[in-house]
Order: sequence, then C-alpha cells, then structure tokens
Amino acid sequence: MFFIGIFGIQDRTKLLKEFANTICKCGSYSRAEMLMLYTYFHFFFIPLFKWNKRYYVQTRCCHRIFKVPEDYVDELLSGDRIDFDRLEEVGDHQWDGPRNCPHCGGMLQTGFEYCPYCGRRI
Repeated sequence: MFFIGIFGIQDRTKLLKEFANTICKCGSYSRAEMLMLYTYFHFFFIPLFKWNKRYYVQTRCCHRIFKVPEDYVDELLSGDRIDFDRLEEVGDHQWDGPRNCPHCGGMLQTGFEYCPYCGRRI
C-alpha cells in the first residue's frame, strides 16, 4: 500500500465466482474459487481506476493455485465447469491472499496459526 496524503495505490483481491462441484487435479471432489488480483488508485479510499489485473483459480482441497489465461476468463465466468488442462499451475508458495481453514472452511489471512472462527490450530 502506498499513500500520498489523501490518495494512494493499493493491491486487492476480489472473489469473482465459486465453483461448487469440481474434480481437482489431485483427484478430490471439492470446491474452487476464481479470484481477480489487481492494483488500483484511490482518492479518499474511493477507487478511481484499476490495472494489472490477474486471474487465478484456487482449490479448497489441496490449496493449489492455477493462473487463468486471458482468453479463458470470460468462459469461466459464464460457465460452471473448470478445464484444469487450460490453466497453468503456479502452486501455493506465491500466494499471500486469504486461505481457508481445513476444519471449518473460514477465510484466513497468511500467518494465522489458529482459526478465528473455530479456534482450532491450522
């Protein structure tokens, strides 16, 4: 985050779509989320314009992360199935966005040792 007085530049993650019935590359029957990461300029915390948009799919079973090519974004948003062969796996080591608790499914930030929703150790 970068602030200069009353305006600044910030990165943000936005959940675009959830896929309920997905068979992951690991073979598990799971859920997946399509996320958009972008940078935006804001004035008094009101976003004025966005750039550097990147699209990812994250699975809940094994927390794999796949980069979505630009030509596949609209098809994923309008459909209900994911073709993992068209996605590029980037792994979870580059991801510093929210994760899900393996016990209750609550959204977690990086660095949490305990889930704030169920209280169990992650």
